[in-house]
Amino acid sequence: MFLNHGLLFLATSACSIENVAAFTPSTIAKSITRNLNNGNDNYSMKSTAVISQLSSPFTRKMVNGAESASFDEKWIPLTDNEKVCKLILEEGTGGIPVQGSTVELEYTGTLLGEADWTTQDVTECWLSQLQGLDHLKSAFVQNDIDGSKLMDTSYFTEEFCLEQLGLSNKIQAKKLVMAAKRLAKQQEDIPPGMLFDSSSERGKNFSFILGNGKAIKAVDLAAGTMKVGEKSKVVCRADYAYGSEGLRTSKGDVLVPPFANLCFELKLVRSET
Repeated sequence: MFLNHGLLFLATSACSIENVAAFTPSTIAKSITRNLNNGNDNYSMKSTAVISQLSSPFTRKMVNGAESASFDEKWIPLTDNEKVCKLILEEGTGGIPVQGSTVELEYTGTLLGEADWTTQDVTECWLSQLQGLDHLKSAFVQNDIDGSKLMDTSYFTEEFCLEQLGLSNKIQAKKLVMAAKRLAKQQEDIPPGMLFDSSSERGKNFSFILGNGKAIKAVDLAAGTMKVGEKSKVVCRADYAYGSEGLRTSKGDVLVPPFANLCFELKLVRSET
């Protein structure tokens, strides 16, 4: 996905992958090893991938938010922090592409919605990046304010902000509540499960050079682990997709809201070195 040439191309993100590196990797509770590349040392993550029941709160919410997905299925974490995960739907029979290869993908992209945000998502993305209120992070963590609480108008009130979050300014409390209400309204206008792009609708597949930084991070990572012919579902946090900017049409209409978690179905059609 290059800018202006398809929605899978890279968009500028303030919530960058460098920020993700500071997250604490979660312990994977149940693991089964499986060789994905039949001895091919070019597999971009590990020669043997870990297939597991993923343990992080974020991954549980994200996977459960993916349409027709089940937490009991064998999701493969593609990053140590489990912010990008893959579920193989159809096994491929070809080789796995190396960095620098030209790859071609069939794809669909859908929204997962912000109700599945964890407290960490809320504080790192919404509170810090969008509202600029870093000093409230500890209060949000203490009150375990995740996406569902943030958008619950009976819970996240001006009184709550003043009494529980420690805000002393009523105007600031009102602004914070209004921002949360806008986020809730966004769920109605751009609902979870909404298709925002697909190769079939565009009438062409998406081709890019693996590892050249032009595709969004989640798609680049996933394509580098797929065999030709493989079809997989991929879920990712916003900082591996469109980040703080989201994605808009040339007319300014929102396709992907800021900090949206996404779900892709990808099929690796071909790979050429």
